[in-house]
Amino acid sequence: MNTLTMLFEKDRRILLNLRRLAREQSVFKGLVVGLFGLAILAGLFFLFLDAFGFLGTLGGIGLFLIRHLFGLFFFGLGVMLILSNIITAYAALFRSADVAFLLLKPIPRGVIALYKLFESALLSSWAFFLIMIPFVAAFARHQHMPLSFAFWTIVFSIPFVLLCAGIGVILTVILAGIWPRLRGWRWAVLIAVCLLAVLCCGVFRHAGSRPDNLTFMLTSLVPGIKLASFPLWPSWWVSEGILAMARWRWERGALLFGVLSANLLFVAMWVEIVGDALFYRAWERIASSAGRRGITKAGAFTALSVAAGFLPQQWRAIILKDVRSFLRDPVQLIQSLLFFGLLGIYFLNLRNLHYHLLAPVWRNLIAFLNLFSLATIMCSFCSRFIFPQISLEGHAFWITGLSPLPIGRVLKIKYVLSVLAMLSVGGALMVASALMLAVEPCVLLITIAVTLAMSFALCGLALGLGAIFLDLRQANPVAIISGFGGTLNLVLSLLYIMAAIFPFAFICHARVLGHVSVPEFALGIVAAGLWLVVVTFLTSFLPLLLGRRSLERREY
Repeated sequence: MNTLTMLFEKDRRILLNLRRLAREQSVFKGLVVGLFGLAILAGLFFLFLDAFGFLGTLGGIGLFLIRHLFGLFFFGLGVMLILSNIITAYAALFRSADVAFLLLKPIPRGVIALYKLFESALLSSWAFFLIMIPFVAAFARHQHMPLSFAFWTIVFSIPFVLLCAGIGVILTVILAGIWPRLRGWRWAVLIAVCLLAVLCCGVFRHAGSRPDNLTFMLTSLVPGIKLASFPLWPSWWVSEGILAMARWRWERGALLFGVLSANLLFVAMWVEIVGDALFYRAWERIASSAGRRGITKAGAFTALSVAAGFLPQQWRAIILKDVRSFLRDPVQLIQSLLFFGLLGIYFLNLRNLHYHLLAPVWRNLIAFLNLFSLATIMCSFCSRFIFPQISLEGHAFWITGLSPLPIGRVLKIKYVLSVLAMLSVGGALMVASALMLAVEPCVLLITIAVTLAMSFALCGLALGLGAIFLDLRQANPVAIISGFGGTLNLVLSLLYIMAAIFPFAFICHARVLGHVSVPEFALGIVAAGLWLVVVTFLTSFLPLLLGRRSLERREY
């Protein structure tokens, strides 16, 4: 039995032992997760099926577009998989507790990197399959594909996921191993990478296709479809291979699967090579850089202290501690950038998608859909970062409890900091979305007001429930948010954003369609505004009040 097989056997036994821990989980958590999962799958299935039906009504160009959308779908998921694997690979390679134990054993470091590739792929692929299942089911239903279509989709998706994970692991190890050495050359390297990316996009844009009318029309309807159809992308091999196998074109499908598998083995070989060359030095540097990191970032923290000099000393101390804890964790920082960065890229490209030229009814609908997308991102951010904020103080929380600073004031300072952070990011994204869509001023003001209210409510709900369901024994935020309190916070947050957005969306959509008059619209906005104030007040301040009482009654 080789080393990699023994590591997999260890994981198999751990999974078998996890069955006992699964029985200890609450029934409420299982029901909530199961119902929400089924609801998401069903909603995505009918959404994709309706979209395919709409494209089918366009005639020949719609049918031709559907096939290219299949490739575009896998192209987008491949990019997301690589970004997700960079985060999970960093946590698995440099933050996992078992890496130090494995490095002490006679195991080649390249084998450890290869083993962590599979762990990273497993952790990051659940979202891939969650989105892929309804999309593929809707595509098969609309195109009347045989049952073998689902089988070949799984067969091609597994090496595709591992290939994207391998690329993410290689990039992570290279960045962690080389980036700290490029002290004076970092800006030059970033500029060179950006220029190389622009050059590659220009080459891909002009390669491989004739500038006929059909290609021009497809590119105008769906930006990026020409880039996704480039024959050297692994996503193109997956989409074309699945369609070939489902249509009984065995030779073409087997050829594309062989190309995909060969590239997977090539990437796995380079994971082992890069792991042998760079992994240990990168791990050693990250594990021992706590003191040096504090020195190198002293200037930035000094500037932050000067900027917060107008605040009282108690406020300034807690705010600086939380900001430093956040900035010193690269995983949290990268996850935050991905949370809002991808949404910001989409909002800033609304003009490129020509959404601002649509009819008012569609622009109004897209504006509120964007608001709902931002609300779900804010909900996820609060559940991931704000809910476990107090619990992550750990066993040192007794110092705060015994300090002269009242525990209620600590909760208040954390709440104000969370709201300001959420307002600055969420408000900027919502303004960008409304301006890019060129919506009416009333819709702009409504979306900004709802974003403001959601910032207060979601932060208060997450922080208050985090104080009520305090767990100082866990150091892993994922374990904290996976308990009963985290599940309850997620459910209540989703219910709140639906209660906050739907009344305004309904009355604004009815006005655009001409179903209500101007006085009726004004009365509806006032009623929805009062409802928003009441719901926001109860959602934000009631959990904070209960959380403060729970902390004050604890013994330290």
